[in-house]
Amino acid sequence: MPETDPHAPIAYCTAIAAALFFALSPSVCPAQSLHGLKIGDEAAALTRLASPAETANDNGMSVRRWTLPNGNSFSVTLSRNGRIIYLESDWNGANDDTGCDLPGLHFGATTLTELRKRLGSNGFAFKARGGILPTPDGIVMINSYEVGSAIVTFYSRINQEEYQRAKASIPNASPADYARLDGISIADETYAKKAGWGPSIFDPNYKKPDWK
Repeated sequence: MPETDPHAPIAYCTAIAAALFFALSPSVCPAQSLHGLKIGDEAAALTRLASPAETANDNGMSVRRWTLPNGNSFSVTLSRNGRIIYLESDWNGANDDTGCDLPGLHFGATTLTELRKRLGSNGFAFKARGGILPTPDGIVMINSYEVGSAIVTFYSRINQEEYQRAKASIPNASPADYARLDGISIADETYAKKAGWGPSIFDPNYKKPDWK
């Protein structure tokens, strides 16, 4: 994710924490969890992980961050009463190893076009966050979906140079075909509202996906 994101991964997490991180197999992770953790879990669920490389306080909420053995990043936000209200997993840009993220998806490989087909629409954006973030080498497209009582958001990165090369040979090339999965977050719906993300702007064809 770009550095403008408040939950952006940090680059200086310790190697010891990474080596001790407890990673589950993707096959045992339900769709609404990241690394075996889900919204609403108590803080005690984090004992399966090594000590975080960074812990910060955000208006009484605890934000904890790790770097995984594969170089990807993971963060958890806990509410004031010690329950998980936000999870985020981010690609390090160097591999397509998702660790334990959502089954069937791969960082750096799964495209926004494929996500749209899987989930039935382009999802929605929060007005205050917007649907596109600029990066030094292109843009990140942000697409959210309601899954149960949680908000699952996909961050898909487009490399501008690669896209321009594609357009040169395919004039009608769709940006979504070149937007590759770069990050995933799961948020408690109430937290999203309190965080000031603003009202939702829905794709006209949006419907809540049946994703278990």
